[in-house]
Amino acid sequence: MISEPLLPLIIKMAIPTMLGMMVTVIYNLADTFWVGQLDNKSMTAAIGVAFSFVSLIQALGFWFGYGSGNVMSRALGAKNDTEAQIISSDGVALAVGAGIILTLIGYPFARPFAAFLGGNASEQLLLYSTDYLKIMLLAIPFSLFSTTVYNQFRLCGNVKDAMIGLLIGMAANMILDPILIFGFQMSIVGAGWATLIGQVLSCVYFFIHSHTQGNIPVSLLYVSFKKKRLYHIFAGGAPNFAREGITGITSVALNQVAAGFGETVIAALTVSARIAAIGYMLMIGFGQGFQPICAINFGAKQYDRVKKAFWMTVKIGTALMIVSAVFLAIFAPQLAGLLSTDLEVIAIASLILRLQCISFPLLGFYAVSSMYMQNVGQYFRALLISISRQGIFYFPLLFLLTALWKQTGLYILQPLSDVISAGLAIIIIKKYRFPNVSIRENH
Repeated sequence: MISEPLLPLIIKMAIPTMLGMMVTVIYNLADTFWVGQLDNKSMTAAIGVAFSFVSLIQALGFWFGYGSGNVMSRALGAKNDTEAQIISSDGVALAVGAGIILTLIGYPFARPFAAFLGGNASEQLLLYSTDYLKIMLLAIPFSLFSTTVYNQFRLCGNVKDAMIGLLIGMAANMILDPILIFGFQMSIVGAGWATLIGQVLSCVYFFIHSHTQGNIPVSLLYVSFKKKRLYHIFAGGAPNFAREGITGITSVALNQVAAGFGETVIAALTVSARIAAIGYMLMIGFGQGFQPICAINFGAKQYDRVKKAFWMTVKIGTALMIVSAVFLAIFAPQLAGLLSTDLEVIAIASLILRLQCISFPLLGFYAVSSMYMQNVGQYFRALLISISRQGIFYFPLLFLLTALWKQTGLYILQPLSDVISAGLAIIIIKKYRFPNVSIRENH
């Protein structure tokens, strides 16, 4: 991490995380794809309604996982294995405890919660959203555990085991989707149970492999909730929690606003969001390969190496986003047709997707900037960048643009927010300086 040539190291670290992110994309597409084959746009829209809740749960997992994983990686860089073990235990304990509490509180109120998330556009949509959401509530403790340990593995440099653990659960989900939906005729409920079973299998893998191959073992025996440790977990994971949490909150707001235009619009937004994730999550995966390199070298005070790794990652990431934008814009109707058989849904989803491709090239710099600030301990700067795209700018624009241009406002919402957020990231990165080292590489 602190001596190998940077470009081969970044690529070596990024390939497993990129594969992991692509598996995540396929996994997120799986439920939408198979449910879409039922030729019921209410069910497709219900997946979108529930996904806003799933985003909030993922936000907690990333909070505990990134927060503990970042501190663990810096502790390992400073050769303090004992501290890394304690932080790991603290992160897992927080995740499991929060998961159990949320399941117990949320399950009895699944129907009103589904209505609040935007499932009240029709009675049929509310019924399907409630059925699917109930199973997602049962999956919370397993989801938080696997997401937390996955990020601990990855940020400490074990991207291989992290990817395999992720892959096992997602592969199980994708295999079980058609079996339960069609074979057992469970419809949308089958998609929910496939997700739950996949989460359980991921948990089993991560627990077993945390005790092998030099990993830090998952254990509650070393839990030590001291103020300083909790600060670093919560503050260190705050940018990720904020980014994912804001995404969940704005998804709820988006569904509520879109409900006023009918469930066809909700279904189209669901389809376009799943497809757009193909390009963006690929970029996130590449950036995640940079993160352990950044954190460990920063812990070892190799500041010039961190700076060079940042710019390499930005350049390659931007190229990836340009290629993704061209591909998605060309094949938008065909890709939308894979997730829905409704011609109106396909037409609207294709338009939304092509408009979003306009801002794709800017997202490479935006995404890596947040990761960079987070892993050098600049939590507030990272937080500011993280919440800008789906929060600071997106949320007010949602109401402003729809008030001015109705449905068209929904279509241009994301690209406009992307452009403004990328501008903010440029300003923040330009102003930050390492100790005695300029952030700008001498080109």
